[in-house]
Amino acid sequence: MGALKIDCYCDEHQMKKIVDTVTEHLSDSGRYNIADFDDQIGDVRVCVEFDTYMDTVKLKVSEVLDSDWDLLYEDTAVLTSRLRTVLADYNKENKEIRYQAHHVLKDRANNF
Repeated sequence: MGALKIDCYCDEHQMKKIVDTVTEHLSDSGRYNIADFDDQIGDVRVCVEFDTYMDTVKLKVSEVLDSDWDLLYEDTAVLTSRLRTVLADYNKENKEIRYQAHHVLKDRANNF
């Protein structure tokens, strides 16, 4: 099955910049206190809210708005899809880090 053609306002370069900026915001934030992201990138406004529950970060809201603050549906769908992938990787990486830390502490306790 082929990919669907979506006619977005943002081009691929701008969408990549948006995803990279939100990803950087995510990595700069505290794990349990991730602030909402609301910023203008190029000529669009990007709004993203995260929800943290039981060591898992989920996407609560993501929107791409034009200069009149109207929702750009296609761009929002693409951003949401890409951010879900980013968050899946983020959660997987953090789970592996916690697993390794648990085993390091367990090994230290066994050595004493």
